[in-house]
Amino acid sequence: HPNTVRYRLKRVSDVIGWDATGPREALILQTALILGSIGTDAARRRPSPHRRPHA
Repeated sequence: HPNTVRYRLKRVSDVIGWDATGPREALILQTALILGSIGTDAARRRPSPHRRPHA
């Protein structure tokens, strides 16, 4: 819902300290979210050094 998106963007702006709706800031925020999700996906796929592989 559009109001939910506006509310969440306002909350993000409050937390990070800049306007998440500005074009430059929105691009930076989107890039950070993408890079963060790539890092999370890679960490999930990487085997833990403490676990043994299944035989």
